[in-house]
Amino acid sequence: MTLFPPEIYLRIVVSMLMGLIIGYERTLYNKPAGMRTFSLVSVGSTLIMLVSVYGAEKMGITLEDPFRIAAQIVSGIGFLGAGVIWNSKGGGMKHGVTTAAELWVTSAVGMALGVGMYDLAVLVVACVFFAIFIGRKVEQANKEKETQKESS
Repeated sequence: MTLFPPEIYLRIVVSMLMGLIIGYERTLYNKPAGMRTFSLVSVGSTLIMLVSVYGAEKMGITLEDPFRIAAQIVSGIGFLGAGVIWNSKGGGMKHGVTTAAELWVTSAVGMALGVGMYDLAVLVVACVFFAIFIGRKVEQANKEKETQKESS
């Protein structure tokens, strides 16, 4: 299937927007990686998927499994996430884990957009946004409850 430039450009731009949306919360709370990092991870994953799936066709090459590259993206993002955890301000394994997980899922969103799964990407971004903001509220409520218990 030949992909025309407007569709390619749309996928890249939507990917950047999805990365910005996911990274917004990290930026808002001054976390190790923010909107710029998340948009770059998403766009990079989209580009790699586009090249993997459609690049061989453009060059006249037939690949048995153009999706093998997806596994490599997941591995690479794992290293990036480990770096975020390792270099987090608070030290220890508790800090940076959410940011690393968000980077990982942002990469998956970029991969989905690379193959044109707009609906799935938007749904996942909505789920991430919901989980992050609701999770933060629940964690804050639990901390307040613990503080009240300790002061009693």
